Amino acid sequence: MQLLSKIFLLFIVITAIFVGTPHWSAFADQLTTITVKVEHHKANGKYWDNFKGKPDLAICLSNSLTGTLCLPEGDRIDNVLSSQCPDSYQCKFSVRVPDQTFKFSVVDVDAALNDPIGTGHCGIGQTCQVGQATVSIGKG
Repeated sequence: MQLLSKIFLLFIVITAIFVGTPHWSAFADQLTTITVKVEHHKANGKYWDNFKGKPDLAICLSNSLTGTLCLPEGDRIDNVLSSQCPDSYQCKFSVRVPDQTFKFSVVDVDAALNDPIGTGHCGIGQTCQVGQATVSIGKG
């Protein structure tokens, strides 16, 4: 009976990998560099973190075909737990992105509740303003 349980569990894991996981790598042949530069203050004029702190940067990419992917980890803005660039106004990310325009979110990762910095649509080879951030997406 244990063998049957293990086989069933393996089937569930494989199904989740191939059906339920975003397949970002299917849309790009190589890694694309994404550069994010963030304003020194929130839209309301306040600092990003206590004691005049800089933001702890992460990003999320969303597309109706692929789902959501956050970097350095996560699949939703509210469950990103770590930042790619702590205490920084700029950051670089490398990721495979879809060929078409996609939704892009920049996040300040905080212990209690992440602050959204900006959300908008952007694509390969473009520079876009998303809230308090400027996002440049390389050509791959």
